[in-house]
Amino acid sequence: MSWTTGILARTCLAAAAFTVAACSTVPTSGPVPAPWVPLFDGVSHQTLPPSGPVPMAIQVLRIDLTVPGVSLVVTPGDASDGHEYRALKTSEALQAQDWQAAVNGGYFLPFAGGSPGGDDYIPQPGQGTDVSGAAIHDGRVVSPVETDLDRRVNAILCIWRETRVVINDGQDCGPGVREAMAAGPRLLKDGQRLSYAAFDAAYGSTRHPRTAVGLDARRRLAWLVTVDGRQPGVSEGASLDELTDILVALGASDAINLDGGGSTTMVVESANGPVVLNRPIHTAVPGRERPSANHLGVRARPRPDTVQP
Repeated sequence: MSWTTGILARTCLAAAAFTVAACSTVPTSGPVPAPWVPLFDGVSHQTLPPSGPVPMAIQVLRIDLTVPGVSLVVTPGDASDGHEYRALKTSEALQAQDWQAAVNGGYFLPFAGGSPGGDDYIPQPGQGTDVSGAAIHDGRVVSPVETDLDRRVNAILCIWRETRVVINDGQDCGPGVREAMAAGPRLLKDGQRLSYAAFDAAYGSTRHPRTAVGLDARRRLAWLVTVDGRQPGVSEGASLDELTDILVALGASDAINLDGGGSTTMVVESANGPVVLNRPIHTAVPGRERPSANHLGVRARPRPDTVQP
């Protein structure tokens, strides 16, 4: 089996399992997740059944941070247009950086969602854009600490090396950090659920597409999670409480919410190009990717049993 065929077969198997589960949001025998599907050495994918009373398309990447060659990376900055980044779709960022998997990153400005099906959104692909809050790539500050741009940004994902990844309150990782991305609200801290009401109760309680990162208590496992939304009858999205439920069920002790809405995207590498695992919705068009400022990438080696074409 070729690399491309293997990836597509595995993701289609997981998608088919979700479709069966989603036909009934309250299965009589209880929700049954699709099996974990190994994609790369230390990286597996799973499609979860709906966890509540409405349809939810939930995609998860489980990352074993102890496996050699596995690391988390933030998009490099690009100040050539006078801003911190040039906007890229998540699939474009994955290709440009030679990542094996990626999700969208933090909040960004300027932003305009655009008209349904239109091309009047901001930022356009390649247009200059800035993230709201701190960002670091390869030890270099791409975006400074900014506490007054977006009140949802109350935590930061800090990556010192492959096996040292933490989520801190605020936007300061301390000295020597290699990669960092501010976002929020923080959902879990040392196993305790956190309130988001002080930031934007309506944003948290309304179902939207969501992207999040979770870590286990030993910081050896990371989960990247997307929940599709704004697609009635297919996937309604998740509130922050429902998103936290998903992360807790996976085993997360710490977790941070990333940008969501039309930005929510999960992509993996294949020999034929990026494969989008979820169903993004940009300008009200299901399957359309939104360009965003930064992204969280995963580097990993091919599995030993994978045959490269």
